[in-house]
Amino acid sequence: MKNVMQVFFNDHTSIYLEGLVIKTNDTFLKVHELQERFLPLYLEIEHQQINTLLELTKVYPFVLLYFNDEGENFKFKGATYSLNEFEKPFAVNTQYKKILLLHYPISFQLEEVSHLTLIY
Repeated sequence: MKNVMQVFFNDHTSIYLEGLVIKTNDTFLKVHELQERFLPLYLEIEHQQINTLLELTKVYPFVLLYFNDEGENFKFKGATYSLNEFEKPFAVNTQYKKILLLHYPISFQLEEVSHLTLIY
């Protein structure tokens, strides 16, 4: 399902992204099966386990942005990126439950991200 997300920056500006929002209880996700080409992909992990394993093999160069749930806003906590070739094996184990996957390169500086809001 496509939704709009608003990414806010430390200077109080923001950008809107249209992408897929997927809620899941899975602890192991093959991200390439969830992706639609270069659309942003927002994952909302709903299981109660500590970690989620994201299998990112076959995913184009990307950046993952991690967020904590703080009411209506999701506060930016960190990022991971991979510039590996398309078929190289790559996985990430994470405790974060709110994850935004963007195609790399991105149009903003990661250190400027403040928080994220979903607009349904």
